[in-house]
Amino acid sequence: MASQLAWLKRYPLVTFFVLAYAISWAIWTPLIAAAQGWLARPAWPYLHLLGGIGPMLAALIVTWMTTGKAGVGELWRRMVDWRVGLNWHAFAWFSPVVLFGVAAVIVRIIWGAWPDFSRFGQTEEFPQLPLLVYWAASILFYGWGEETGWRGFALPRLQKSRSALSATVILSLGWALWHLPLFWFVDGFMKMGLGGALGWYFSILLSSVLFTWLYNSTQGSILIVAVFHSTADIVFSTPSPGDLATVIGVLMTLLGIIVLLVFKPATLVRTGKHILE
Repeated sequence: MASQLAWLKRYPLVTFFVLAYAISWAIWTPLIAAAQGWLARPAWPYLHLLGGIGPMLAALIVTWMTTGKAGVGELWRRMVDWRVGLNWHAFAWFSPVVLFGVAAVIVRIIWGAWPDFSRFGQTEEFPQLPLLVYWAASILFYGWGEETGWRGFALPRLQKSRSALSATVILSLGWALWHLPLFWFVDGFMKMGLGGALGWYFSILLSSVLFTWLYNSTQGSILIVAVFHSTADIVFSTPSPGDLATVIGVLMTLLGIIVLLVFKPATLVRTGKHILE
């Protein structure tokens, strides 16, 4: 036991990623089995949502094992840290909505069709959930569930000995790999070819730049990053005609490039990157 704890303290990031994958992938396994025809009946669809808590649970477990109650308390403080500038709240809550509006105008100009704005924020994957329940679930499972791990636990540790950009690239690879099971049970992922998968990873990479920028700019507020992550997911999953989601993805990518060009790659923020001692 002592040797295992020593190994964990020496390689907390490796342990975190292994646990995050193991927890989420185990939860998603019935969905894969059902989608591939290995089960006689459909799996519970909300397992997709539930699997989002894997990174958060992994972060809490490794933090508890390495730094105890004090470490968990510090992590919790950043999970609920709302005391940042109003500009960061506005960006987290509303910038994806603005991108949706801009994308809708672009689609109207190019393809001549408006999206059904009355369906904004709805989801075709979980149609039984009331709108506000779906939004709350998205913030809890896709926002806090993922970002407590990716940006709250892994990013500050990766930034200790690396530039913010290098840490972001490494984390984007780990984050993308975590999504691997989705290619066997989520319709949109299952239809991706190689080109689509490469484009999807590029959007993951540039989104990671935005998340690092938000995290460092708010001195480690997991809450702000979680809100931005979930609102972006809500916008992307809104039922829409044609290429609206693709246009939103392009706009999000351009926003990431702008942040990368304006702020220093070493920190991706005008002040200093957030690290954990």
